[in-house]
Amino acid sequence: MYTAVVIGATGAGNYGHDLDLAWQFIPAVEVVAVADVDEELARAKADQLGARQAFGDFREMLHRVQADFVTVCLRRPHERSEMMLAAIEAGAKGIYCEKPFVRTPAEADAVVAAAERGGTKIQVAHNWRVDPKVRRMLEMVRTGDIGRLVAMHATGKNDSRRGGAEDLAVLGVHQLDLLRQFAGDPRQLSANVMQAGRPVGIQDAREGNENLGLMAGDQIFATLLFDHGVTGTFSSVRTGRGMHRQMGIELVGTAGLLSLRGGPTTGQPLLINRRPELDPGVESNWETVPVPPLDAEALGDTEGTADVRQLLHTTMTRDLVQAVEQNRRPVCDAIDGRWTVEMVLAVHEAGLTQQTIRFPLQVRENPYAARRQMALADV
Repeated sequence: MYTAVVIGATGAGNYGHDLDLAWQFIPAVEVVAVADVDEELARAKADQLGARQAFGDFREMLHRVQADFVTVCLRRPHERSEMMLAAIEAGAKGIYCEKPFVRTPAEADAVVAAAERGGTKIQVAHNWRVDPKVRRMLEMVRTGDIGRLVAMHATGKNDSRRGGAEDLAVLGVHQLDLLRQFAGDPRQLSANVMQAGRPVGIQDAREGNENLGLMAGDQIFATLLFDHGVTGTFSSVRTGRGMHRQMGIELVGTAGLLSLRGGPTTGQPLLINRRPELDPGVESNWETVPVPPLDAEALGDTEGTADVRQLLHTTMTRDLVQAVEQNRRPVCDAIDGRWTVEMVLAVHEAGLTQQTIRFPLQVRENPYAARRQMALADV
């Protein structure tokens, strides 16, 4: 029997996208404690999860409770690296962490190094990876169902609230992670990052919502080059509802297209088009690809009470437990999480410099913050 503890922050990111429920259907893992900045609310959450202890400080919890697994739930990433480093130091076997992994490659480097020294497995909640439709897409790419993969196009949410830089940081990380799933590690990236119709500059940088770090841009178009000539793009524009294509990803092969719109929780079908030259037309050539849904009962939800998000989290935590037992990489580990963070900041580096950026990034800090510090040092 394993033990798990949960770290949240009510009013400051809460418990992420229901990561606190990730262990509910794992019989081998018992949630024994919850930490929250509000100890009274920590007690309420502990009661909900059936945990015996509640704390107002995650450090105290990690000091007093010997936990095999630690769930870092809060949405805001500015404290995640500190929390993961503390969990590793406390001897955690595994960590399940909300996305984005951390804010900068430098923070990611520190966590990856500490986890390797401590033997801690980290699973980042890029749970689109285990969505059956995404797994089917990956299978179809590998078996050549759409011929040779040549291009990938990812589109952000493009809403009026956070289209552009924030969209890239919050939801775009899922899509950038999928580009790596389908095509491997990117080699280089170029990008246009615009603010009010002009290229961004240091003066445009503002602290992102949810403590995401300095960012800029209400219009982003990035192009990534992968091995074997595969090109990937990501775009996000701050615009009105219905004025841009729905968030999603499209794969272009030499023998067809695959399209998946919306996230795993939207219920949108996976589509294939084997005659794209005929579209748009009176009769669409898009066909639905049959994909069985997640097996709730097999995942422990025998009463059918869980939603898709909780089942995805359950799939991820099950894999994390198995990764610990089998001493292997989880399905989306800290190195994968670092890649998404690096790709996001490469977009901004490319936008600022108007140059093609090669991986790995040489500047490991936020590019806006790094330039502000350099400017201050020159004064």
